[in-house]
Order: sequence, then C-alpha cells, then structure tokens
Amino acid sequence: MLLDIPYKNIMGKGRYYDVWVLRDVYENTFVDIAKEYNVSVGTIVGNYEKALYLKTKYYVNHLSIVYGYENTAHFRKIWKNALDCYCGRKYIVAYFEKEYADILEEYRNGEPGMPKRILKSLPPLRNSFSPRTISSIIRLRETDGLTYAAIGKRLRMTKEKAEELYNHHYHVLYFELSEKIMEVTGDIDLRDKYRNAFHVGRGKKKYDCLVADYPELCENFLKARK
Repeated sequence: MLLDIPYKNIMGKGRYYDVWVLRDVYENTFVDIAKEYNVSVGTIVGNYEKALYLKTKYYVNHLSIVYGYENTAHFRKIWKNALDCYCGRKYIVAYFEKEYADILEEYRNGEPGMPKRILKSLPPLRNSFSPRTISSIIRLRETDGLTYAAIGKRLRMTKEKAEELYNHHYHVLYFELSEKIMEVTGDIDLRDKYRNAFHVGRGKKKYDCLVADYPELCENFLKARK
C-alpha cells in the first residue's frame, strides 16, 4: 500500500531544494550558486539533479495515490517516457506539473513549481522520432550550422534530445563501420581505442575519428550502404 509523502519533506533533504529554487525559480547560474555555498559547480549541479529526481519521485507517488493505483508503475512508465523524450530531469518535472497542474499545485501547498516560462516552452511528449526528423537534425546542424537549442525550437524538441538524436545517429554508423573494419583487418580490439578516448554520447566524434583512421574502408562501406 502506498503512503503519501508530504511535499515539504523535500526541504529536509540537505540543500537540494534550495539549490533548485535558486536555479529554476530565481534563475541563478550554477556558478553563482556554487560561489554562495563555496563548493564546486559540479557539486551544485549534482544537488540540482537530485532535487529534480526527488520532486519527480514525490509527484509519481502522490499521483499514483490520487488516481487509486496500488503501486507507482503507471506513472513510472510516464516518467520513463518523458525521460526518453526530453533527455533532462527538469523537463520531466515540468511535464508532470503541466499535465497534472491542479493536483500538484495543491500537493505543493504554496511551494513554487516550475516557472511559467519553462512550462510554456515545453515540447509535446512524443514516443518516437522519425528518420525524417533525424535527417532534418543532421541537415540543420551540419549544413545550416544551427545550435542544438535552435534545432530543438524549430523541430519542437528539447536541445538535449536534438543532441542525443544527432549523436545516436553517428553512434549507429560508427558501430556498423567498426564492425566492417574489424572483419577486414581482424583487429578485434579496435573499439577499445575509441571507447577509452571518448565519453559516452560522443557518437559523432568517434565516427569522425574512425573515418579519419580508415578513410578508404569507410568510404567504400558508406557507398555500399546507400
């Protein structure tokens, strides 16, 4: 049986809630907040992300109770879909606050929610993105030179999702290319070099490096792939 958690409990979780208020409600930079607390920017970003996680967790629990569910599975699925769609915790919080505004406003009992500017600019929740959309992202990025923020605004997605889709496209290409190159060269450890050199999510950089290292093999494979 689910037990409701008073929203005010989040304020007793260290400085997480205060950091969120300073960041999203009062629009302070992470740098300024870090100076105020005399800690690193990375620590403050971690505090901020933790606050967003807790807010979502509390919302999911409360909504599950309000709608009469025995567990949180229904709203956790929505949570996951929102994460897949937006690629950012603040957008998940914004989605719940926009979709279930009256319930969550009452639940917060006077505490602020996400600012209207964030709720107003939130793209619609989508379950998938078409190949045509991904092709548009690549064109807008590489031909038109747009930022991910500008691409997201034009295609109605978050800048984080635009970047994720862009890099995922090249990660798939990188994986296919490296597979073919390993077959030709017999170098089964090929991917280790690129895995160690680049952080997760840097699909385009890994792809570019692979093409630079094996130009002819990559060119032949890409021609055959079309």
